[in-house]
Amino acid sequence: MSLEDSIQVIDLGKKSYEEALDIQLHLLEKRRNNVEKDTLILVEHPPTITLGGDDKWNVVHASEKEIADKGIAFFKREEGKKWASRGGGAAYLGPGQIIGYAIMDITPYGINTFLRRLEEVMIRTARDFNIEVNRVDKMNPTTDKLYRATWYQKDGKYYVLCTKGIGVRAERERLFSHHGFALNVNNEKAFYELIDPCGFPKSEIEQISMQTILGKGLSLEEVKENIVKNFSEVFERIMEYGVCV
Repeated sequence: MSLEDSIQVIDLGKKSYEEALDIQLHLLEKRRNNVEKDTLILVEHPPTITLGGDDKWNVVHASEKEIADKGIAFFKREEGKKWASRGGGAAYLGPGQIIGYAIMDITPYGINTFLRRLEEVMIRTARDFNIEVNRVDKMNPTTDKLYRATWYQKDGKYYVLCTKGIGVRAERERLFSHHGFALNVNNEKAFYELIDPCGFPKSEIEQISMQTILGKGLSLEEVKENIVKNFSEVFERIMEYGVCV
């Protein structure tokens, strides 16, 4: 079986953002050198705020000291230090979310089609749990760019169920992705008050979780199984579980 036939799935369980970032960068280097296949990492992080590559979207409503005092890890672009190195803006990651990092050769898709496919995976996963969501080309209020999110609509208002933000590395006319999506499953929204998620004013656009919509908590393992199933269908690839080495 060639590198292109299948996608490796690595479930890290609970892992810090910094540890997961090290694993991502390790796998990205191997993928760029054609010694590793495409990989989907699934992980749950402790409370973490990361900033993206677009400063207009990096809106934080607390000082770094206040964030640290709440026990939240904080990653921003800083000379000589690790950061998200992805597009988009401020994001909160934490318990009850399923984070997916896709380390893939996305040359056959291009960036926009790849993001739409990630979005389709999230739409199908939500529908597996009787949550109806749709694709909405919603404008970010602070930019002229379309924003790829998974939107849940209730009483005429849109809520973000899943955010996406990828990083892209070029290598000899090929494009390789890292980072990916954050699906709100059982998480609380309290920490979202500290940021404008991806640049959306929190007074205008709210986050929502599957638990809030359904009125009950879900098994993260069951949701992950559906993500993997839908990833296989959308990308038309075999999914194989592996371990990080």
